[in-house]
Amino acid sequence: MKIRAFHGLRYNGTADHAGAQAAPPYDQINDTQRDAMHEAQHHFSHLIRPVAAQGADAHQHSRDLHARWLQDGVVRRDSEPSLYANTIESPSGQVRLGLAALVDLEDPANGIIRPHEETVDKTVAERLGLLRTTQVDYEPILLLANDHGGLESLLEQDCSGQPLASHVDEFGNTHRLYPVVSEGRIESYRASLSESYALIADGHHRYKTAGLYANETNAKRSTAAAAKLSIITSLKSSALAIDPIHRALPVTFEAEALAGVAHERRTVTDQGGSELARAVAEAPQPTLALLRPDGTAELWNLDPSHGPTDLPAAASKLAVVLLHRTLFPLAGLVSANATDGTVAYRSDPADLATQVLTGEFATGVFLPPMTASGFASAVADGDVLPPKSTRFLPKVVSGLVWADHSDPVK
Repeated sequence: MKIRAFHGLRYNGTADHAGAQAAPPYDQINDTQRDAMHEAQHHFSHLIRPVAAQGADAHQHSRDLHARWLQDGVVRRDSEPSLYANTIESPSGQVRLGLAALVDLEDPANGIIRPHEETVDKTVAERLGLLRTTQVDYEPILLLANDHGGLESLLEQDCSGQPLASHVDEFGNTHRLYPVVSEGRIESYRASLSESYALIADGHHRYKTAGLYANETNAKRSTAAAAKLSIITSLKSSALAIDPIHRALPVTFEAEALAGVAHERRTVTDQGGSELARAVAEAPQPTLALLRPDGTAELWNLDPSHGPTDLPAAASKLAVVLLHRTLFPLAGLVSANATDGTVAYRSDPADLATQVLTGEFATGVFLPPMTASGFASAVADGDVLPPKSTRFLPKVVSGLVWADHSDPVK
C-alpha cells in the first residue's frame, strides 16, 4: 500500500484539552448522544454529526464551522508533513499501536486495500453529501496491514514523550497521538508498508464514500483527494479484539425446515443475553444461539457441509456466514434483507435479549467472536462477509487528527 504524510488538522491546546474534543465514529453516535456532545462548544461531533439552526443545510454548517474554527485558532494545521503514531491503551494495560496516514485509494481488483463487508446505500449517500460540501476527510478508517509485524516495531519507537492529544473514551480506553515528522522515519514507514496489503476492519462506508468522490472529481493520484485517512494496525497485533454483532429478526426458524443444518442442537436454560453470548463464545465453532419470545433458547453447532457449495472453506467455518447464506434462506429471508432494515443489528447481547423477550422481535441470534486469523483467512481471497460481521475493538476515535483535500501531501 502507498502511504502519504500530510499536514494534520487538530485541536490547539494541551493534550488533554485536544483529547476532550474527540468523538466516537459518527455511526456510534445516536441523536441523544449527539445532543449531549453538542453542549461542548468545540466538540468534534459538531463536524461529523452536524445540526444546522433554523432548517439550514447541516453539511454546509459543518463546512462553515470548520472554517471558522481554523480562522479563530480553535483548530490548527501542522506546518510540516507528518505521520502520526497512535496508541490505544485498555483499562487492563494492553496497548494497541497504529499509524495515522493518508493511504492511496485503490482499485478493489488489485487486492491492495480489501473490503470485507457490504455497505448500505443510504449511509454512503449521506456521507458523500458531507464530503462534497466540506472536502474535509474528518474521520479515519481502521486498516489491518499484512505487514509481518514490522509496523509495530517502528511504532514502539515513536509512541513516547508528550502526546499531541490524549482522550479517554466511554469504555476507559486511552487514545494518544504522537507526531512522526522526521523524513527518515516517514520513509521507514513507507518502506515497511510498501509491499503490504490491508484489510478494511472498520469504515467501509467511509472508504466507499472517498472512492466515489475521488472518481466523480477525477482526483489525481498523489493528492489528498485520492487518498483516505486511516489508522493502520498490524494484523498480527495481540491487542486486536473482534467482537460479534448479533441479529434481531422478525421471523422464526421452523425446526422442520432447518433439520440437518446443525451437528447438534441443545436447549439452554439461562436466557440472559450476556450468558447466551458467553455460551456461544465458549462452544465449538461454528455455533450460534437462538432466543425466542417465549424464553426458549438453543445452541446450534452448525454443519458447514450444508452451506452453499460456492462458500470458500475458510468462510464456511464462520457462524455469521452460515447464518446469512444457509439459515436465512430457509427462514424465507433474502440477501437484500440484510441491508434493507428487515434484519436489525445489536452489539449489546443484553439489549437484544430484552427486545426479544418483550416481543419486539421474533428471534434473537447470538453470534461468537472472531479470531484475527479466522477473519484474515475468510477474506484472504477477496471474499465479502455479510454486513455487520465484525466489530473491531477498541474503536478508533475521530477528532485526534484529520486532513483536507487541499493539503499538499508528501
